[in-house]
Amino acid sequence: MLKLFAPNVPFRPSGLPFHYGWVIVVAAATGMVASIPGQTIGINVFNDELIVALGLTRSQVALAYFIGTALSGTLIFWVGKVYDILGSRVFVVGASFSLGVSLLYLSAVDWIPVNLSAVLGLETVPKWMLVTSLTVGFFLIRVTGQGFVAMAARNMVAKWWKYHRGKVLPFSGIGVSVCFSLSPTVFYDLIQSTDWRTAWQILGLATGVGFALYGWLVFRDNPQECGLSVDAGIWPGESQKDDPEFSVVKDLTRGEAVRTFSFWVFTGIFSLQALQITAYVFHVLDLGKQLGLTPDIVLGLFFPSALIGGGISVLVGWLSDRFRLKYFAALMASGIGLSSFSLLTRIDGLLIPMLVAGLSIANGCFVPISGAFAARYFGIKHIGAISGVFMSTMIVGSSVGPLLFSLVRDFTGSYIPAFGGTFTVSICFVVASFWANNPQRKMKAEMEKGVD
Repeated sequence: MLKLFAPNVPFRPSGLPFHYGWVIVVAAATGMVASIPGQTIGINVFNDELIVALGLTRSQVALAYFIGTALSGTLIFWVGKVYDILGSRVFVVGASFSLGVSLLYLSAVDWIPVNLSAVLGLETVPKWMLVTSLTVGFFLIRVTGQGFVAMAARNMVAKWWKYHRGKVLPFSGIGVSVCFSLSPTVFYDLIQSTDWRTAWQILGLATGVGFALYGWLVFRDNPQECGLSVDAGIWPGESQKDDPEFSVVKDLTRGEAVRTFSFWVFTGIFSLQALQITAYVFHVLDLGKQLGLTPDIVLGLFFPSALIGGGISVLVGWLSDRFRLKYFAALMASGIGLSSFSLLTRIDGLLIPMLVAGLSIANGCFVPISGAFAARYFGIKHIGAISGVFMSTMIVGSSVGPLLFSLVRDFTGSYIPAFGGTFTVSICFVVASFWANNPQRKMKAEMEKGVD
């Protein structure tokens, strides 16, 4: 087994006519695309089918999603250390196979409680049993898809690129954004041409077998094990060499990282974005009805948001290799606020442009900032453990969104008051971002003071 995962099996990355770091960028992007079936944007189009198949209400489905996602988030907290031990290649193979099995389970999510009830001699299937079965399914695909597969892909790039990390991440991010934006339509068409059960079976086999083999073939944990250098041998800019914003003075442990104010500002912004976007995506068709938008129009907004967000991602990535990350954190929080404000005010003629602009800004900042934040602020030695906390909090935030917005709708008859809450919190994070300094700056100053 160890030989099977040796860096030079089935080929030597160092023997290629170009630096393997470029392959890693593409592989990581493909990994993020492979995680889509476990992301909210890949689940939302199945919701109406699940409501009918299981005979549940929208709030009951949202409750199952909340519990399953929240539980998966707590598990990710601990799995980060396993990633640090196994590395990206072994980790992604196991994660992909697990995601595939999880999708196959969801394709039978209604059969399991029905057959169990028959075995127990029950005349009808209890609602709690149906909700429990769905909760287990959501837990499995969230922990394996949004958690394991995404973690393996995102952290791998941080090990292969350092000074030029911000430049390479957005180019892969454009493809990822487009694939994410198209996935609801693709999955919806797949369901219509087959059925929801077959759609999940197809996705399960493609992920569990196809991507697991792909991950084994092209993923490599770090350049050193392949006899290669970081950054594809490209020298850092003169302004980067001695700037503590780009040079890691000390690799922080998970405990040291979570005690910094900056960690929780960045984590809070990403968690708020996860909460808002999962709620929006989860209830997008129902929200569209309230806004008077047809399914084609409301689902069609994902594509322009992805294209504009891709352009913003390239710009943010390029600039992030020159300026401090905290300014881009403030920009991301502003995007969350703008999209929330558009739905809160619903100004005629400006609703859709403001919504698309806000979503584009937040989504465009996501890839370059999330890919650079942990490595730049805390180093890569314990990146799995640190990103485990980061992703765990973000996943818990995404679990709260759909249920919270569903409850707000049940009590008020509208999702709009919930967007008022995300707007208020986003403004607080915009302000807090300007104090979210890189701890490496303080450590370098203390080190230089000690030498003097």
